[in-house]
Amino acid sequence: MIIILLFICAWLGWKFMMNQKSNLLMSDHQIVTAQLANQTFHFEAVTTPPSIAQGLSDRKEIGSDGMLFILATTRIPTFWMKNMLFDLDMVWIANGKVVDITRQVAKPSPGMTESELPLISPSQPVNMVLEIPSGQADAWQIEIGQSIIFP
Repeated sequence: MIIILLFICAWLGWKFMMNQKSNLLMSDHQIVTAQLANQTFHFEAVTTPPSIAQGLSDRKEIGSDGMLFILATTRIPTFWMKNMLFDLDMVWIANGKVVDITRQVAKPSPGMTESELPLISPSQPVNMVLEIPSGQADAWQIEIGQSIIFP
């Protein structure tokens, strides 16, 4: 009986680690399927420094349910809305769990200079950031503590 329990625990641990490491296997601009807030979404994953820096700047629309930034390390990143054409919600994720949400981040006002752009950061270190259209975090009922799963 103990051997069976040990096997089950080891298997569950392996499945959890594979889910957490799956984000490392995402290629740049790949559309990934994710489950969040008991719903299934399709996010564009960005994984390289140039793609992360570019983000959604200069786009007229997201083109999927959102953009998922996969960071190389767990840290407190700083984002800004340079050349953004629409407002966003930012969902901050650490190790597969939502740890913070920044709602209704406004696009720059006309004539705003780069030095006037506000800087946006989470309250704690993260390794993923999900940008979605403004208002969607509430509409989709995304809450702190929820898990993001890549089936």
